[in-house]
Amino acid sequence: MLDLLAFGAHPDDVEIGVGGILAGHALKGYSCGIIDLTAGEMASNGTVAERRLEAQEAAGILKCCMRECLALPDTALSPDRESLLAVVAALRRWQPRVVLAPYFQGDRHPDHKVAGELLNRAVFLAGLRRLPVAGEPFRPFKLYYYLLTVDMLPEIIIDVSSVYALKEKALDAHRSQFGRAGGGAVATPVNDPGFRQHIRNRDAYFGSLAGAMYGEGLLFHSRPLVEDLIGWSNLP
Repeated sequence: MLDLLAFGAHPDDVEIGVGGILAGHALKGYSCGIIDLTAGEMASNGTVAERRLEAQEAAGILKCCMRECLALPDTALSPDRESLLAVVAALRRWQPRVVLAPYFQGDRHPDHKVAGELLNRAVFLAGLRRLPVAGEPFRPFKLYYYLLTVDMLPEIIIDVSSVYALKEKALDAHRSQFGRAGGGAVATPVNDPGFRQHIRNRDAYFGSLAGAMYGEGLLFHSRPLVEDLIGWSNLP
């Protein structure tokens, strides 16, 4: 069982969106993990093998206890039944209390959108006993969405100031995507130095909204019904 499991469409999505949240929770003693839906095989730079090693290195930096790839097709993610059941199987296998997924409305990357849609459905379906997937029926306690290329304000801001250096180091681990060392890499929007600055600026802005140096934002669709404000404040 995991306390926190973050899903990303590609091997660096989780680090961009919630790397600080994962590191912060792991350092508090929570068990955290990452699942990449695809291996990022269609990226302009980096082989699948290189990206796998980079992803594992980044997970270690973020103090995650596991990372795996479901090997769904990059640039062709689809909310089809086969993909949906693969995600359900992962949820049953790891039984996370809290799931993080890309927000699926307004993101310009089709894979990010589909990843969020898959998790939105899979979190519910994982609890159905008659669904033909191995493992005991299980439904996570909460599903939160993180922001990648969506221009909107979060509903929850988590202070990641104390672990922001770990997030930066985890992003550095994805050398094939964010680096242009040696001049052999194809120039892309994500290996432009401005892209990393954009991430810092966004996280600094989210942090400023809550009085912190850096923050990462989350959204949730289900409105909480709260009877005890103290107990609610202690929830993840």
